[in-house]
Amino acid sequence: MTRPVTSPSSTSESTAAAREIAATVDQVLLRESLSNELKLAYVRGLLLIVSTSLDILVFFFPQALIGQPSVPPTIALIGLLATSLSLTIWAWLKGRQTGLRALPVAVPIFDGLLVALFITNIARVMGESHPQILTNITAFCSLLAVSGGMRLYRRASVLTTGLALANFAYAAVLFRLEPGIALFASITILGTGFLGMWMATIVQRQVKSEAGRLVVEWFLPKTVVESAFEAPLELLRTPQSCVVTVLVTDLRDFTRYAEKLEPVAVLAFLNRWQEVQSQIVVQHGGWVDKFMGDGMLAVFGAPERLDNAAEAAFEAALAILRKVEDFCPLPIGIGLHSGEVVAGCMGSGSHLEFTVIGDTVNVAARIEGLTKSVDQPLLLSQTTQQQLSRVSQGELRSLGPLLLRGREEPLEIFTLH
Repeated sequence: MTRPVTSPSSTSESTAAAREIAATVDQVLLRESLSNELKLAYVRGLLLIVSTSLDILVFFFPQALIGQPSVPPTIALIGLLATSLSLTIWAWLKGRQTGLRALPVAVPIFDGLLVALFITNIARVMGESHPQILTNITAFCSLLAVSGGMRLYRRASVLTTGLALANFAYAAVLFRLEPGIALFASITILGTGFLGMWMATIVQRQVKSEAGRLVVEWFLPKTVVESAFEAPLELLRTPQSCVVTVLVTDLRDFTRYAEKLEPVAVLAFLNRWQEVQSQIVVQHGGWVDKFMGDGMLAVFGAPERLDNAAEAAFEAALAILRKVEDFCPLPIGIGLHSGEVVAGCMGSGSHLEFTVIGDTVNVAARIEGLTKSVDQPLLLSQTTQQQLSRVSQGELRSLGPLLLRGREEPLEIFTLH
C-alpha cells in the first residue's frame, strides 16, 4: 500500500481553492446584480413611458388637464429624452452576459438625475399650487432608495438612499414644504433605504456563507461540515471518543499495473477510482478519512453516531467489490474492524484535518493486509461480524484466529462464503 496522503495535500492548494471560490462568489453576485439591474430597467422604462405620455398630453391639452393655458415644450422633450436614454440602457443591459462593478454606482446616478428632472418639471408646471404632488415625489424617492438593495452591494444602497434624500430635500425647497412634514417624509425615505441595504447584506451573507461551506469542505468531510455549521465550536473542542467501523481498501498489484501506463493515465485512473469509492461510502452514511494512493480509509459512525455503522460499512464493502469487477482488472482487498477511536481536528490554523486515530484504525489496516495472503477480497473482524444483522452474518464464514502483523494476540477473522 502506498504512503497515505490526505487531500488537499498542502496549504497552497487550499488557499488557491479559497481564492477560486471567492472569485466565483463575486461573479455570482455580479451576475445576479446584472439580472436585478435589468428588472429595474424594465420598471424604469415602464414608468417613463407612462410619465412621458402624460407629459405629452399635458403639453397638448394643458387647460383641460391642469387648468393652465400653456406649458413649456421642455416638459415633453425632457420626458422623451429620458425615455430614450432609459430604453438604450435597457437594451445594453439585455445584451450583456456578465455584470460590471461600475453598474451599481453608475445607473443609480442616472436614476437620481431622472428624479431631479421629474421634480424640476413638476415645479415649473405646477409650482406651489399643487403640493399634493409631493406624495408622488415621496413615492419616487422611496423607490430610488430601496432600489439599491436589489443591486446587492452596500455602496449602491448608500448611494441610492443619499440621492433619494437629496432629491426630496430639493423638492421640499421648491415646494416650500413645512419642516415637520419634510422631516417625516425624509425618515420614511431613509427607512426604505435601510431596508434595501439590509436586504443586500442578507443576500451577500448567505452567498458567502455557502461559499465558506465549500471552502471548509476542501478540508473536512461533508458530514463533518454539516455538524460544524450546526455547532461550530464543538468541532474545535476536545476530540471525542466514538465507536465506529473502519473500512480500508487497497488495489492489489497496482504498482505493477501502473508501470505500463503513462503518469497522466495513472492519475486519471486513480481519480476515477477514488471517486467511485467515495460515492459508495457517502451513499452508505460514511465519509472518507483519507486516500492512500490506490487505497482508501473510510469511517462509519463519527462524528455523528450511526446506529448501524457496522452494517453500513459491510454493505459499502460489498458495493465496492461489485463495482471493482466492472472498473478494472485488478483484485481488491478490503478490511473491516469496529471499535473505539478518537475523532477530532488535527493541524494548525492554516491547515485543519478532521481524522480518527486509535488502535481500531491500525487493526483495520492489518486485516486488509491479510487479504492477499489468504486470497480473499473481504475480511472483517469478529467484533464487526457480531454487530451485523442475521442476514449479513449468514453470508460469512470464519477463517479462525489469525495473527495480524505487529500483534501478539490472534484475531478471529471472517470472510464471504
